Amino acid sequence: MRYAEWHCMKCFVIIGSCILWMATVAWAPPVTSPFVDQVQEAFKTGHPADGVALLKQESARGNSEAQYGLGILYEKGLPEANLPQDAAQAFHWYSLSAQNGYAPSQNNLGFLYYTGRGTPKSASDAVRWYERAAQQGNAMAQYNLGAMYFHGHGVKKDLKKALELYLQSAQQGNVTAENDLGFMYEHGLGVHRDFKEAVRWYERAAKSGQDYAQRNLAEMYEHGLGARRNYSQALAWYKKAAAQGHAHAQMKLGRLYEHGWGTPQDLVEAYAWYWAASERGSAKAKESLARLDRQLSAAQVAQARDRASHLAIEKQP
Repeated sequence: MRYAEWHCMKCFVIIGSCILWMATVAWAPPVTSPFVDQVQEAFKTGHPADGVALLKQESARGNSEAQYGLGILYEKGLPEANLPQDAAQAFHWYSLSAQNGYAPSQNNLGFLYYTGRGTPKSASDAVRWYERAAQQGNAMAQYNLGAMYFHGHGVKKDLKKALELYLQSAQQGNVTAENDLGFMYEHGLGVHRDFKEAVRWYERAAKSGQDYAQRNLAEMYEHGLGARRNYSQALAWYKKAAAQGHAHAQMKLGRLYEHGWGTPQDLVEAYAWYWAASERGSAKAKESLARLDRQLSAAQVAQARDRASHLAIEKQP
């Protein structure tokens, strides 16, 4: 299946926000209040506890943006500020913010209902909150609501509605929505099958670094769907996805090297990428390794495994 793993995308809704906060210490909600600069300064100067204290103070005053930020921190946890990971607290603060109409909190609250974190699972409540945020134009909520319609979770399955919502989200630059639009056009889901349109959406997402889209675009070039068959382009896009730790792309990259498609044949390089994919659980890659084990000498296998250990692959969470 070349459709982006939906549950992983849902994790990104929450965890991605936390990573932004933690890694860049530059949290900035869509509409910023004066206190945000003070919170950012506290984090930048190495005083996270002061930043959290300010968030709590503003949250208690009913500031929706502060409640959103506090919800994010409880969702992830912030040990250096003595703030434990607490899904129930995240749910509490998202709820207060969402009830005041703050779209990012409405989206995140929908996610907590969907996953049952901090509250009992309820797909129908997830849909309700995604809808509220989507109606305000929140791109992630539009995507998430589209996914609910795509899978028929908490709402009757409706591929045309899913397509409509993905399009709204993609038009705001949501790369996951762009990729999934490509998938729907490729397979004719909720729309007439159109390989060229699929390539167009895959390419938009791939150029933004979305690994599923890079893999999908590579497959379109490999098989000549929506674009002239071009193994060199397939190789280039598989490499980009493989470097992000995408196991299927690593396996396909090994296949191109094994057969010399788009590149000179190199069984050692093929073995290295098959090895990388097998380490990430690819059964097909393991089968390919067994095949090459019979073709390569012991010295070549050792060389390939050493090469695999030096491949530039991002560590996956």
